[in-house]
Amino acid sequence: MSVKNSPQKSQPEPTRVDAVYEQILLQIVNGTLTGGGEIKSTQLARQFGLSRTPVVQALQRLAADGLVTLEVNKRAVVRPGAENWLVELHELREWLEPPAAARAALHMTERDLERLRGYAAAALPHSHPEWTQSAQQFDFALHLTIADRSGNFALRETIRKIWAFKRISYLAAPEKAETLERGYGEHLALLEALEKRDGETARAAMLFHLRSAGTLRQSRTIV
Repeated sequence: MSVKNSPQKSQPEPTRVDAVYEQILLQIVNGTLTGGGEIKSTQLARQFGLSRTPVVQALQRLAADGLVTLEVNKRAVVRPGAENWLVELHELREWLEPPAAARAALHMTERDLERLRGYAAAALPHSHPEWTQSAQQFDFALHLTIADRSGNFALRETIRKIWAFKRISYLAAPEKAETLERGYGEHLALLEALEKRDGETARAAMLFHLRSAGTLRQSRTIV
């Protein structure tokens, strides 16, 4: 079962550089590439079966995000503490997404709500074999719609930038069915607050959801 107009499909298709970027970041957060360690582009190119060009471009993006440093001799070195990137982003979400939810409750359209209800119905736990995938789609749709309806362009773009890394979390440590089921209930509570135009309840529901997700993370560095 699937839902049309998935928020993931509205984003550009991943490029080869995107794929290399994700794979390097995965190796950083899971500890394969450690803080202070050198990243050899030639070695990674052989590992991925690619030329050095997309690897070098991915390393430049990682440097722009602050995950690696590019030294004068072009060596790429993992920033100490970079393995905590996903955890630190989740902490940032706790600061940004609750007020975004409060604002979105005032700006959500009926079309938005109808679309989100469709995602929720498709994601009903254990209702069909692919419900876990639908739960992830509901997750993306709800949070990104809240960002879009926050009424603040800078806030919207920052949240969307952070959510670009959520895929990494799913790749690094797929969530268990019981975790998705718990998250589904929290998402429903948040959607209900949005439907009632209750900003303060939406704020509280978002904060509760994010803190709950933080306690259920699969490992110390992945949330």
